[in-house]
Amino acid sequence: MDNTKYKQYALDVINGDIMACEYVKLACHKYLKWFERDDMYFNSDKVDKVVRFMGKLKHFTGLHNGKSFVLQPFQFWIVCNIYGWHWKETNERVTKNVYIELARKNGKSFFAAAIALYNLIADGEANAEVEIIANSAKQAGIVFSMCKNLVDGLDAKHKYFKAYRDKIKFDTTKSFLQVLSTDVNSNDGWNSSTFIVDEYHSSPNSLMYDVMKSSQGMRENPLSVVITTAGFNLFSPCYNMRKTNIEILYGNKQDDTQFSAIYTLDDGDEWDNPKNWIKANPCLGVTVKEQYLKEQVTQAKNNTSMEVGIRTKNFNQWLSTSDVWINNDLLLKSSKKLDISFFKDLNVYMGVDLAAVSDLTAISVCCELDGIYYFKTYYFLPQSALSDNSNSELYKDWKRKGLLIITDGNVVDYDYILSTIMKINNTAYINKIAYDNWNATQWAIDATSEGLPLEPFSQALWNFNKPTKEFERLIKSGRIVLDDNEITRYCFSNVVLKFDHNENCKPTKLENQQKIDGVIAMIQALGIMIQEPQYNQQILAVV
Repeated sequence: MDNTKYKQYALDVINGDIMACEYVKLACHKYLKWFERDDMYFNSDKVDKVVRFMGKLKHFTGLHNGKSFVLQPFQFWIVCNIYGWHWKETNERVTKNVYIELARKNGKSFFAAAIALYNLIADGEANAEVEIIANSAKQAGIVFSMCKNLVDGLDAKHKYFKAYRDKIKFDTTKSFLQVLSTDVNSNDGWNSSTFIVDEYHSSPNSLMYDVMKSSQGMRENPLSVVITTAGFNLFSPCYNMRKTNIEILYGNKQDDTQFSAIYTLDDGDEWDNPKNWIKANPCLGVTVKEQYLKEQVTQAKNNTSMEVGIRTKNFNQWLSTSDVWINNDLLLKSSKKLDISFFKDLNVYMGVDLAAVSDLTAISVCCELDGIYYFKTYYFLPQSALSDNSNSELYKDWKRKGLLIITDGNVVDYDYILSTIMKINNTAYINKIAYDNWNATQWAIDATSEGLPLEPFSQALWNFNKPTKEFERLIKSGRIVLDDNEITRYCFSNVVLKFDHNENCKPTKLENQQKIDGVIAMIQALGIMIQEPQYNQQILAVV
C-alpha cells in the first residue's frame, strides 16, 4: 500500500518544506518511525472514513459559510495520528490520549467539534458517550454550539438527531453528546467513550479530567482530547500535561497511547518576526491573517502591558507575567531523572540554602562528567508549613508527588538535613559544601564535627556573578542535566537577575513569598566547584 499521502505532511516538516517548531518535528519523526514497527499497522481506510465524514460538515459563519470543511495538512496529519494506528494483536486504536496546543484563530474549536461528532456518529461505538468540557459553562458551550450547528447542517429535519440545551442525542446507536463544565458534580456515573477538554490552560485542577478518564475503563477505543492555547500558570494541570508530552517526544518517558501536536515558537525565536509566526499558527493565511498578527504585534509594542497576553494567545508562548531568567522549555529539555546512585564514587560539590525558620530548604549535589554538569537537588519542609503557609496548597501537591522531604515539627530540621548529607557522603566523595553562614553557625559546627568539608559562600552579588553567568552559559549550550523535579522548575520561574553598576548579577525573587532556594543551592554548588583550578581552566570565556 502506498502511504505517501498519509506521510506527506510529516515529510514536508522534516525536510523543511513546512516550517514547524521542534516539538512538531519530533512528533513527525515519531509518526514516520511507526511505519517501521511490526506490532502495529496503519489503517488508511479508517483515516479516509474520518476525512469523508468531516468533509460532509458545512461551515456556518464567515467567509466560508455553506462550504464543506476541508482539513488543512496539519489537521489531516493529526487525524492520521488519532485514527490511523492500530495494534495488530487486538485491532484497538493505539492513540487514546491527545494533546493539541496552538494559537488562537487556528480552527481548534471547529476541529474539536468535528472529532466529537465523528466519535458520536461514525466511530462504531454503540452507546457512545461524548463529553465537551471546559472550565466554565460559557467556554464549554462554544464547541457544543458548533456541534449543534453542524448537526443542523447534517440533518436539517432532525430525523436522526435531537438537540437540546446541553445535549445532542443520536438514537440510531443510542448515543449522546453533552456539554459539561468543571463545576458540575464530578461524582456522577459517567461512562465516557470520548471527552474533549477545551482551553485546559484555564482549569485550576485536574479533577474533572481525572474523573472522565477513570470513567473510560470499560470502553474498547476510548479517546481523550485536550485542545488549548497557552496560558500563564506554569503549575497548572495543563502545563503539567504539556510537560509530560514533551518528555515523551524527547524519549524521556514512554507512552504510545499519547499523541501531541504542540504548535509554538522555538526557544530563541523572535516573536515579532513574521517568518516565525507559522510555527504557532499552522493556519496562517487560511483562518489567521498575517495582517491581523501584525496589528497585534503593533499593539503589544505600543502598550507593553499587552505583550504577555498577545504572545500567549497569538504566538502560543507560555509566559508568566514577568520575564524570567531561564526559559521553562529549556529547563524541561535539560531535565532527566537522576538518582543519587548516579553520583556513586564521583567527586561532587554541594550547595546548601538553609531556610531561616520554617520554610523550604534546598541542598544541591553537583558533579562534572565528560564536560556535562549534573545537578540533583533535595527539598525539605517542616510539617507545619503544609497548613500554616501562603504556599501550603503548592507544598501539599509536591508532597503528594513525592518531591518534598517532610520533617517533623514547625521549624527546619537541620539535624535531618545533616543526616541526609552524610548519606550522600557515603555514596559520593564530597569535596566541598558551600553554605551561607548567616544564621547557620550551629549547623556548621555540627557538620564540621562530622568531618564534612564546609566552606562559607558569600551572598554578595559579586560572588554570585561568575557561577550565575556560567550556569546560564552551560544550560544554553546543552551542558547541564537537572534532576527532573517540578520544584526546581518552580524556583527558576521565580528568578530574575539583579545587576549592579558593574554588570555583576545574582538570582533574586520576583516576589517575597516565592521561592528560589533550589536555584541558590545549585549556583552555590557550581560556584564552589569552579573555584577549583581544574574547573577554572574550563571557563576562561566567562566574564
